[in-house]
Amino acid sequence: MNLSIYFFIITTFLISTASSIWFYKKKENKWSALFLAFCINVILLCGATIVYSKVFHVKGTGGLFASLGILIFAFFIPVITCINHYTLALWKRKANY
Repeated sequence: MNLSIYFFIITTFLISTASSIWFYKKKENKWSALFLAFCINVILLCGATIVYSKVFHVKGTGGLFASLGILIFAFFIPVITCINHYTLALWKRKANY
């Protein structure tokens, strides 16, 4: 079960990064793209919290994030959004050159 949790977090990161870069290319507004990435992270990760707690009856994880329990998904919302922020900053910098 731990592998599926980490796989879902990485998949959420890739989806939010790809959509924020696509939106940034389309609108040329970094903050709107970052807000889109944040909304995608909230929807996917909060939905995963509900699904994993109600359907799979997962109460926690093991390993590095064992103390977070099922709130591991909520913990990664700001982390992934921060990584998306820096990714968009690098993308914007690359586009200016």
